[in-house]
Amino acid sequence: MTKTAHEGGRLFVASIMLLTSLFVLLSFSVLSPAMSPLTAIADLDADGVPDSTDIFPADPSEWRDSDNDGVGDINDAFPNDPSETIDSDGDGIGDSIDFMDEGNGGVRISLIEFEFEGYTSSCHRDKYSPDPWFEIRVDTDCDGDFDAVFQSEVFYGEDYLECFFGADVDLRDDAESVRFSIIVYDVWDVDNNEITDFEILDYVPLDGLMAEDQTVGLPYCSTWTYCGEGDTDDPDCRLEYMISTVALP
Repeated sequence: MTKTAHEGGRLFVASIMLLTSLFVLLSFSVLSPAMSPLTAIADLDADGVPDSTDIFPADPSEWRDSDNDGVGDINDAFPNDPSETIDSDGDGIGDSIDFMDEGNGGVRISLIEFEFEGYTSSCHRDKYSPDPWFEIRVDTDCDGDFDAVFQSEVFYGEDYLECFFGADVDLRDDAESVRFSIIVYDVWDVDNNEITDFEILDYVPLDGLMAEDQTVGLPYCSTWTYCGEGDTDDPDCRLEYMISTVALP
């Protein structure tokens, strides 16, 4: 069937209009991409979210960043907290405030060395060797109260001990500090396995202070050595101990 001149004219006009539309569309895309109609439907990473609303247009695994911290919600352990992005041990506490990122946070307090320095004439009792007994007191939340107490066995007739006692203390993973004190006793009497009489051995060389009360920030690791000689408090001893941050079961 032969097309008429009129039909040919209409096809020519339609072709011109189509080419003009394509030219305008391409011009917008090249000269002003943000205003281009193609921008609204472009999806560079093919994740189903248009580039115009995709915060990560080149990453198919991310498209939103709710807290504007630069990490997409999919890979952000705390998508609504701009101060946290990672939770290495999966305990619900972000690495920024978690003092132990590798597991359940705690501290290990270890008594490394003890040596009895002897009784003096000012002591109300005297004997050749002490029966040392040790107590570790811990204020886990630094509220002023020692809420965890760990006691050793009684070491009968021992002037010297090495690596002899310690305690693992579980803490909140977002704890900022811990307070602890170590008391050294000389046991004088035991009745039915209960200690009924004792005397404190002095390891701090300051008058009126026989035990150290310490608060340390977390994480922390340090060792201390004290000797009670040089003040008016008796009887005296030397004590070395340490505290270290650990991951507990």
